[in-house]
Amino acid sequence: MLKVVMMRHSEADYSFVEARNYIGHGCELAQLTENGIRIAEKVSLDSRLDDADIIASSPYTRALQTAAIISKNRQLDIKVELGLHEWMPDLTFRTGGKETADRAAALFYQNKGLCPKDSEIKYENIDDLSIRAKESLLKYMEYDKIIVVTHGMLMNLFVSAPKIPFCGIYEIDFDESYTCRR
Repeated sequence: MLKVVMMRHSEADYSFVEARNYIGHGCELAQLTENGIRIAEKVSLDSRLDDADIIASSPYTRALQTAAIISKNRQLDIKVELGLHEWMPDLTFRTGGKETADRAAALFYQNKGLCPKDSEIKYENIDDLSIRAKESLLKYMEYDKIIVVTHGMLMNLFVSAPKIPFCGIYEIDFDESYTCRR
């Protein structure tokens, strides 16, 4: 059984990517705020992270920067894990930032995580999100305990929390038979 310490990334500042009119995956280049750095520094000392073997991180900047702070303070290696990235609000990667993401999220919840064929926005459905998240974690079964730095919607597949705070920590026991929440 793998002990997974899941953590949401820290507070991000989207003003730099918005000022450059980045769209699609360009929006994921947002770095942490100064407050976000302080939050990550503080949580890096949390005892629930003790005895971890490695950090697996989403490739998005806000998660990687959070993982880097933990890595520095814990002397742990980071594995960049593509499958741990946030839910994709636009599978075409061509539309705008927050407005599109907010509309897609509303449709996602309205449609119980499924993306109808005739949806105005082609977003990632919950089953695909669950599959890639679980496949990502299965790669780490050789370890006893890992820290996973990822995103709120992905974490909601594993934990029941109405609003996951920045650097919120949740522990799960994971194995091949684990069933993601829907």
